[in-house]
Amino acid sequence: MSLSFSQLLTSPLTWVVFVFGSIFGSFFNVCIYRIPRGNFFQSHRSFCPHCQTPIPFWLNIPLLSFIILRGRTHCCRQPLSWQYPIVELLAAILLVIVFWRFPFLRWQEARIVWNGLEGIRFLHAALFTSLLLIISVIDFHHMIIPDSLSISMIAATPVVILVHPELNWMSGMMGAIMGAAVVYLIAWLYILIRRREGIGMGDAKLLAAMGGWLGVEALFPIFLYGSVTGSLVGIGLLMAKRTMNLQTELPFGPFLAFGATLHLLLPLHWHELVYKLHTLVSPQL
Repeated sequence: MSLSFSQLLTSPLTWVVFVFGSIFGSFFNVCIYRIPRGNFFQSHRSFCPHCQTPIPFWLNIPLLSFIILRGRTHCCRQPLSWQYPIVELLAAILLVIVFWRFPFLRWQEARIVWNGLEGIRFLHAALFTSLLLIISVIDFHHMIIPDSLSISMIAATPVVILVHPELNWMSGMMGAIMGAAVVYLIAWLYILIRRREGIGMGDAKLLAAMGGWLGVEALFPIFLYGSVTGSLVGIGLLMAKRTMNLQTELPFGPFLAFGATLHLLLPLHWHELVYKLHTLVSPQL
């Protein structure tokens, strides 16, 4: 039985997932800060990015702490980046949407009912979109996609294929190979034509991971969505900021991540669309 949006929004399960999502978002901020700096295992506790003072747990509550501290650190009163609450909020909203897409828990006759297959789909989508969120923010800030994330996703592809109920070996492995090949080809053609590097090899590894986790069928919509949104954002920034020009580089990873997330959570069956378009253009007589 499908629920209306208002029923989903007022469901206690939705808000439990939201809280857990914000907690995960707090951890994602740690990953975003530490992974590019190579000090992920420096400390088990969060510390101030300005003076390195350990942050007590009561000042590290997702979303609320930023509001209570009025956007400044408690130890040295330096300004906190808006990235922290934004990532926590995005992680919470994203996990809620994933839960709505794959509702592995339901209230039924005054008890909670568990769906095992939906649980696997939920875990797959939650882990996949969470990694993409971390990668996107890192790429946005540093113009890099860490190999520790993209290559780890590629290495985990066989496990994902083995566990996921819809993925198969042919689609997953071809997705990983073709994902890398497509970006490598485009990057090589760009260098050949423009005589300079355009798309980074980190994007190739990321698209390979996406193809492995979602299957070869996902590559076209991911690249389409990513290219269209990237072009629109680039044109918008070019019009809004006079300091930008056609040579200004934008990270492509966040747009690929948006395309993969959109395809996973709001899938469009492209083969059906192509068939319908074909029947409209060439109707049977």
